[in-house]
Amino acid sequence: MNDQKQIIQFTIATILVLTIGLFLPDSLAIALSVIYFAAVTWYKPKLLIPLLILYFPFRPFLVEINDGLKFAGDVGILVLVIKVLTDAIKQKDYRSIFRLEWYEWAYLLFCLVGAVAALTTGVSLVAIVFQLRKFLTMYLLYYGVKRLAWNRADMLNALKLITGVAMVLVAHGFVEKLSQRQWLIPQAWKEMFISPANFERIYGLLSNPNSMSMYMVVALAASFTLLRVTKNKAWYIPLVLEAGTLLLTYSRGSILGIAIAGIIYLFLAKDKQITKQVIITALAGFLLVFTPVHQLDRFVVDMWGDSSQQQQGGSGTLGDRFSSSFDQEQFERSLNTGRIFFVKVGLDIWTDYPVIGTGFGTFGDSAALVYSSPIYDDYGLNDIYDYMGTDFYSDNQYIQIIVQTGAIGTILFAIFMLNMAFRMGRMRKTDPTIAHVTLFFWLFIGLVGVVYNVWENQVFPMFFFILLAWMETVKRGRSESLSAAANRKEETS
Repeated sequence: MNDQKQIIQFTIATILVLTIGLFLPDSLAIALSVIYFAAVTWYKPKLLIPLLILYFPFRPFLVEINDGLKFAGDVGILVLVIKVLTDAIKQKDYRSIFRLEWYEWAYLLFCLVGAVAALTTGVSLVAIVFQLRKFLTMYLLYYGVKRLAWNRADMLNALKLITGVAMVLVAHGFVEKLSQRQWLIPQAWKEMFISPANFERIYGLLSNPNSMSMYMVVALAASFTLLRVTKNKAWYIPLVLEAGTLLLTYSRGSILGIAIAGIIYLFLAKDKQITKQVIITALAGFLLVFTPVHQLDRFVVDMWGDSSQQQQGGSGTLGDRFSSSFDQEQFERSLNTGRIFFVKVGLDIWTDYPVIGTGFGTFGDSAALVYSSPIYDDYGLNDIYDYMGTDFYSDNQYIQIIVQTGAIGTILFAIFMLNMAFRMGRMRKTDPTIAHVTLFFWLFIGLVGVVYNVWENQVFPMFFFILLAWMETVKRGRSESLSAAANRKEETS
């Protein structure tokens, strides 16, 4: 994977496979994509990482066009797990199969509690499996990645690919915004209901402004790492574009999350040059990307938009978006049908199921959104958003965990999070660079969990688990750190 030419050829081949799959019948698209992902992973396991980087950020768009492309990523991850297990058995290294960290055991037990509780509540087996897939797919990726050896070039190639994908998402996001969601998106997305308060936001090929913002956070971390490692100032270009696009998503949770996590990261790093680079990126992103794109969007709406577009688009600024969080109308909405309401109802439900909770698929998770919940009637939660024709997300990972897994599951999830942080902290003594970046991701995912169901979002957890696995391989001496071999000639490509 350290051959730059090989990575370019592989990227082109993957794009061709996915593009061809868009135009095939569903059954043929399934066969083509699944066989390709499975074969690549089996014979070149480390190539699964660039495969997934090229796949998951575009998956909502791909699946909207052709439903047959939705299984490729999951199959690739499953094949990776089978591959590492097969290799361990061949080498008679049976202990490695069950060599898990404390936080891994806690996470698996947390999932077990949620599944068992769901069975006792009457959730269908299909819904339970659906939710377990959401929680376990990226953990299985972590399990496989942790058992491979990675060199510095592998990670640099992955970071460059993350940045390249971000540039595609950024360019498409600008087109989407300036065309008032009329160009380069599927017809179903054009017709999708979007509240006036959200019409300003870039949804992107991820079809979700919060997912888009979280990918921009990942891309910022990748581009920033490349800037630090290569010393090539050209990486400021994607950094500025990513920062501006993050602002254009108007994602309050992600922006606050990266701000708080970033401040703590800068405090831990204690490096004036890093602080300077972060400030330059933030200011340039606002002045050179966010402001001109926002103003051009206003100009397009004023000149060519119809009255409904002008009403939907509004003229709100980023400051208005944040200040509206604290106005009386927004507070009343949150109290009646929003996040505060779900926390209140969730705590009421928890008092009825305090030990192991109501189980997965019962309160505001992905399974409950798709299959509804057997307890919604009891608590007046059926059709709360019937104007959208759907059930609801809790938009708070923690109240969902409390309700669905009770005291036992909540304690297990806390062990999962805290033991991870402990291991990251210990890593600071031997490799502060990777420890600080991993802690930044940990802080970010912990913070945005207050306002998003972040652990059910496949994009950010994928990168978090990959980074966590890489940290563990570096810790065990199986992989090379980016800060290692500092005397080497720095890469500038």
